[in-house]
Amino acid sequence: MEQQNKLDSKSTKGIITGHAALLAANIIWGGMAPVSKDLLNMGQISSWSLSGVRILGGALLFWLLSLILPKAWVSDEKVEKKDFLPLCLASLLVIAANQALVIMGMAYTSPVDATIVCSMTPIFTLILGAVFLHQKISWMKALGVALGFAGVLAFIFAGETNDATHVTNPLLGNAMCLLAQICGACYLVFFTDLIQKYSAFTLMKWMFLISAVAIFPFTIGGIVNVPWSEMPLGGILDTLYIVVLATCLAYLFTPIGQKHVSPTVVAIYNYLQPVVAAVISIIAGLAVVSWETALYAFLIFLGVWLVSRN
Repeated sequence: MEQQNKLDSKSTKGIITGHAALLAANIIWGGMAPVSKDLLNMGQISSWSLSGVRILGGALLFWLLSLILPKAWVSDEKVEKKDFLPLCLASLLVIAANQALVIMGMAYTSPVDATIVCSMTPIFTLILGAVFLHQKISWMKALGVALGFAGVLAFIFAGETNDATHVTNPLLGNAMCLLAQICGACYLVFFTDLIQKYSAFTLMKWMFLISAVAIFPFTIGGIVNVPWSEMPLGGILDTLYIVVLATCLAYLFTPIGQKHVSPTVVAIYNYLQPVVAAVISIIAGLAVVSWETALYAFLIFLGVWLVSRN
């Protein structure tokens, strides 16, 4: 009986830890959009340079953590030589292209719109899986795809410019964020073996490094020319938030959550990100949420829920 109580206590502690990790990760990612928009609005760093800072900084942090953290916390796996080519391709999709497109899209659209559009990954994953892996789509999942696309198309084509919130080209910005999700879905569909073979930390460590090497020649000039010494404290804090919290820490929290709770619960936590983004954006004056935005968001969330449910 005593042993059973200890097991139940350990299980409960693990579940609480999992929920806390997922809650922290999704709150951090929810704040990523308004923080990035605030930094870009200062006009001292371009979206392309910020993408470079995020990827280069992420690579540095992941490798530093792999050296200083206990091996019980971070995996010490060795990547096989035959896996480096697919790892390079995966890196370009889910790190270099995905993260750069999201930040570049953020320069043109609202942080709320960008975060909501970025919730479309499960729908694209389902479609690509059906087309290339011949996975079956139920009528409910098909309905989810239709609703999700209706919502995202409304976002893309009904967006209006707003000089007060620096929304200069919502059509382009939302389209970039949408393309980023297609890149993410391609990674999930075509690199399943890689994802299952290595731990999340090992993949992040190598993919950030490969992406950093790939983009370094194209971003280092812009990064060096950023007037870092003239940047206000708020801009420095925004940059640290993006690199340390949203790029590194949140990625470390996610596998902890996935270890203790079901995939369905992990998916549900993703809905927290647009809520956090909306609250922060409205308070900071970075976005205005209309009833149309709420309606389109509802269609997307309903579609993603239908696609993701078991």
